[in-house]
Order: sequence, then C-alpha cells, then structure tokens
Amino acid sequence: MTMTDSESPTQAPVHHDSPVSKYGAPKVMVALVFGVLLLQLGFILSYVAAFHQPTPRDIEIGVVAAEGLPTGTDQQVADRLDAIDGRPLRARVVSDTAEARRLLHDREIQGAFVVNPVGPDTLITASAGGSSISSALESVFAQVENSQGRQFTVRDEIPVGAHDNRGLSGFYLAVGWVVGGYLLAAAIGLFIGAPRTLRQASAHTAVLLGYAVLSGALGALITTHVLGTFAGHWFPLWLLGTGVVFGTAVFTLGLRASVGILAVPLAIAVFVILGNPSAGGAFGSNVIPAFYAAIGRWITPGAGTEGIRSIVYFDDVGLGQPALALALYSAVGLGLLFGFTARRLRKPESTTPRSDVVSDDAS
Repeated sequence: MTMTDSESPTQAPVHHDSPVSKYGAPKVMVALVFGVLLLQLGFILSYVAAFHQPTPRDIEIGVVAAEGLPTGTDQQVADRLDAIDGRPLRARVVSDTAEARRLLHDREIQGAFVVNPVGPDTLITASAGGSSISSALESVFAQVENSQGRQFTVRDEIPVGAHDNRGLSGFYLAVGWVVGGYLLAAAIGLFIGAPRTLRQASAHTAVLLGYAVLSGALGALITTHVLGTFAGHWFPLWLLGTGVVFGTAVFTLGLRASVGILAVPLAIAVFVILGNPSAGGAFGSNVIPAFYAAIGRWITPGAGTEGIRSIVYFDDVGLGQPALALALYSAVGLGLLFGFTARRLRKPESTTPRSDVVSDDAS
C-alpha cells in the first residue's frame, strides 16, 4: 500500500538561518567549545587578577589634631601618611572631629585619624562604605602607630547593619537583579529571536520593563521584609532594582538585535566576568587593581551595589552616579534594539522574493 500525500508523516520545518545549517554541525561544535573555553578562562583570569592581592591605594583619610597639640601637627601627620610607600592613603587636614564625621557621612572621605596629645589616637572608619576599606585602614595604621611606639583605637562611625555581614548583602542583591535581567533577555533572544518589526521591539521592551518592575519589587521585599536586612528601605530599593534589571536586560536584548547569538557570551563577559569582581562587594575600589576600580561603578553590578549602600547607609548620598550608569545602559540598549530593528526593515526590497515571481514559479 502506498501513502497518499495527505497521509505522509509531517516533517519538522528546516531553519536555514541556524548556525548548523549555515556552517555544519562540526564547525559549530568547535566554535562552541572554544567560545566556552574563552569565557571560562576569562572568568578565572578576571576574578584571580582582581582578588589575588588586595592592596590599599589612595584611601581618602582626614587628619585631625586634638586640642593641646602644637600648630601644624595635623599637616605634619598628613604629610607622613602621604609619604608611605605605595601611596595607600591620600590624607587631608580636617579642622575637628565633627567635620570629619560630616565628611564621612557625605562620602568625601573614607576614614579619619585623630591624633591625641595624651592616650591612644583614634581611627574613625565607615564599614558601611566597604568593610575591606575599613580593614585596610586598620592594617595601615597598625603599622604606622607601631613604628612610632603609639597605640590607637578604632571607632566605626557608620557600621553595617546587624543582618548585613561585612556589608555583602547589597552586593548579592545587586548580582541577583543583574542575573535575572540578562537571563531573561538571553532567553528571549535564544527562543524567540530578535524582533523583526518595531512593534515587536516595543512588545519586547514592555515585557522587560514589566519584569524589571516585578523583579525589583520582589528582590527589595526579600531583603527588607522577609530577611530584615535592609528594613525600612523597600521603596527606594524597588526603584533601584527596577533600574538595574531593566538596564541589564534591555542592553542584552540590544546586543541580541545588533550581533545576534554572540549577545549571550558578550553579556556574560560584561556583567559577570568584568562586572562582578569590580563591583566593590568583597573588595572595595581602593584595594583592587586600578582597572577594575575604574570600570566597577559603570557596570550594572557595581552600580547596583553602590546604589544600595547609598540608599541604606548614607541617606542617598552618592546615588547620582549609579543612577546615571543605569540610565546609560537603558539608553544604549534601547538605541541598539530599535536602531538595528529599523535597519533590518530598511533593507533593499530585492533581498525578499517578489510575490509575482513566487506565483509564476508555483504555476
């Protein structure tokens, strides 16, 4: 018995635009192996390079000479601190302890050193701005004071919360937001593909925005109401989280529209390989290599981490720079998404088969 056309088994459509159909399975396999290997080696290189030897560098410190000391003592101490090998500190003279505290809260300095005429000196820190910075200051001043046969006490002016061990909770929250953002955008790009029309681009953007609002709200809810880590800051953290998720997601989707499937490894390279070690979580910008310190706050994990610290511990001081970084990622992502979608729509008509030719061939 022969099968009629209607009885023949249905065949799956062949996607001629897939990499396998274009280049063949062996070449695609080789490209995948080498691509993943590069990402793996990049991950190892970036994290070890950033963290293998934390060294304090240019930590802003205010110097206060208490009453009873000769005039100019504060400047002499500041000059000695600036002359330490490796320049771990950048000292400035501060009039009194009250001004030093104000500068700490305004994030203009990262610590203060009060020289006392009698008794131990005082090191004032702000572990909320980064526990690694506070630890580095304690280590540096332990060497300075020991060399002069003096002692000092430490006072944490702006400590981290009781449920925020070493100030790392904000970093983990920011990383969670970032991971959700680029995973959703990568999934849309892989399973649905880049938008083919401006209307589809608008729909994708709306989905990302809705997800960002929900993700930001729930992430903030977990850390404020469920765990109590950042209690009392739910609404500003929600807004920040929305910005982190949307900026990451729309930038990744913009990459998908511009470079195709290479968007996923590029997003991993930017947000994970470069963004996480430079974010200022485990080690602050003043103890990691200068390259990571320069890029950290301009990648969404670092922008999110710094924004959370500003909201929770510093009354929003310093929030402008993270907000600017997130706005830039959103603007660039939207520009890539809609720009390359519009470019595809403007391709010459000769690249698409004419309907009359298709009809003639069919006949």
